[in-house]
Amino acid sequence: MMQCLKRAVEGPRRPPAFPIHSRSLFLSNGMLAPKAKPGKKGQDKKDGRGGTTTEGKEEPKAHIFNIYSTVEKDHEMLPDHAYPKWLWKLEKPMKSYGELALMFLYGKDVERATADDYHRFRRLHNKNLIKLNNMRLKKSKRSTVKPVFWDL
Repeated sequence: MMQCLKRAVEGPRRPPAFPIHSRSLFLSNGMLAPKAKPGKKGQDKKDGRGGTTTEGKEEPKAHIFNIYSTVEKDHEMLPDHAYPKWLWKLEKPMKSYGELALMFLYGKDVERATADDYHRFRRLHNKNLIKLNNMRLKKSKRSTVKPVFWDL
């Protein structure tokens, strides 16, 4: 066994490029996947029963991941007013829980609030209430409760 390993690592009669001692090699049992049966997904039919084969046909090879392969030139950049207004809001960071809490609990700049802001606040507020309740119900009373406005 060791001779086979030595021959496999070093080669038949030439000196090894990277000398490896056979003691440093550990072989594990080979875990091979079972052979796929013909007719399964991803296998070509070799017996020729039914189906069409592509041996005689010449199909153009296309890159399936290049969705712009049929476009001859790049798209032109339009001026800013040609794009919708909601598109420019996507690049701004979302409001934090602290900002939303000041807005909806204390009324700071509540006039500028949107429905999306309110839904985000409700989702984050419920999440934080669950966290606080779980900390309260812990058996270990040594943990300290952090303030509600973590990110102010």
